[in-house]
Amino acid sequence: MEEFKTMARNNAVSLHNLFPKTSFSEVLKIDMATELSPDSNYDTVVELGYFIAEIQQKNPHALLANGYLERRKFYTTEAYKRTTANKSEYRNIHLGTDFWVPAQTPVHTPFDGKVMILQDNNFPKDYGPTLVLEHHFGGQLFYTLYGHLSRESLLLHKKGKMLQADELIGFIGKPEENGNWEPHLHFQILMDLLGNAENFPGVAFPSEIEKWKTICPDPSLLFVEDF
Repeated sequence: MEEFKTMARNNAVSLHNLFPKTSFSEVLKIDMATELSPDSNYDTVVELGYFIAEIQQKNPHALLANGYLERRKFYTTEAYKRTTANKSEYRNIHLGTDFWVPAQTPVHTPFDGKVMILQDNNFPKDYGPTLVLEHHFGGQLFYTLYGHLSRESLLLHKKGKMLQADELIGFIGKPEENGNWEPHLHFQILMDLLGNAENFPGVAFPSEIEKWKTICPDPSLLFVEDF
């Protein structure tokens, strides 16, 4: 892991490479663990939209980012619950970073990579259209995951296709196609696909957080901006 962190820091690129058509002069980290209060049903797509829009309006030149290891209240539902003999817990620790950009925002790959997963994970609160790239860089093998894309994005590529750095990956999806979320990109680093060929966990149980930190390191390692 330390070798990967060193490689990533030495070869970090700008977030402008990820969003070359998006104008921003700063990256603003927002905190949904404490600032967002979901409604009684934890169905937050509308509330989340208002929350993001208000912050963006106050910070028009900022790219809004958040989420790594954040405890997400809106995963506190039966679908994400696990009960053992000793306790119950929710799979609600977020393993990637979310970038809150509008639907149809173009997303580009920051590094050369091969398409490994290309799948519409069409389930509530899942990724919707998802793409995963395999990278061999600086002597390291790792993967990057791009979730909540548009369905048209899945038509742009095929598994096994090689993409060059800065090449178009796809576009951000609308709520009705992205798992019913406010439009955003879920970006995650994976050190191992763990045998997954269609999907990959984006949230973890609190009791397993130390294990998942080694599998999914902080996405900010790959970028020069702080977030």
